[in-house]
Amino acid sequence: MAISEDLKWSVYDKDLYEVQEDDACLIYKYKDRMDGAPPTPSSDEKFFADIYKTARADKGFAPDTGKHYWEMAVNTDNLKIGVALEDANPKKMMGHTESNTWAVYIQTGECEHERSERLRPDGVQRRLWRLVVSISGGRFGCLLDTDNGTLRLFFNGEYQGIAFGPESGLKGKTVYPAVGLAGYEDNNRTIGKGKKYCHFVKDMPVPGIPAVDKKVIC
Repeated sequence: MAISEDLKWSVYDKDLYEVQEDDACLIYKYKDRMDGAPPTPSSDEKFFADIYKTARADKGFAPDTGKHYWEMAVNTDNLKIGVALEDANPKKMMGHTESNTWAVYIQTGECEHERSERLRPDGVQRRLWRLVVSISGGRFGCLLDTDNGTLRLFFNGEYQGIAFGPESGLKGKTVYPAVGLAGYEDNNRTIGKGKKYCHFVKDMPVPGIPAVDKKVIC
């Protein structure tokens, strides 16, 4: 494991997403969420109905197969990044109940699994400390250790910490790289034609891990 994996997007909701560049680039389609003429925003019920839905890669990593690293270029900070089981439901929000996913909510640093409801702490296993991401995005890296069941996160080559530890439930499971895009900005719901994307980047070197892991807020 010296470079990032060569991956493609395989399972996703085709009503929300499309793929380009040999299926390596996942793009959130534009959807009208307006309840009236601009600047009338959509209701919460309408806005949150189809965001962060799980899209997973074509390749999974089995238990006890060592470390695996993948990297993704994105043009937004409004997304969730993590892993999914093979039977993850593409209609479910990443990190939430019955989704079979583990997700880092990038805008908050919350590390979610079986979260019952948005804004409630149930299902938040930990929070990454000082995760700061530009609204224009950047490059995220994920380092999965299948021997001990951990997932580490990087942003623009800088180590951000352990998102999911040995107690997270990852150990012993075959998991696939996954993402959930919002495509819109929560604070300005009239925005929406920017074609938010997540693009797998292959052959990138694996960043180093500091001797002491970054702190997390548990």
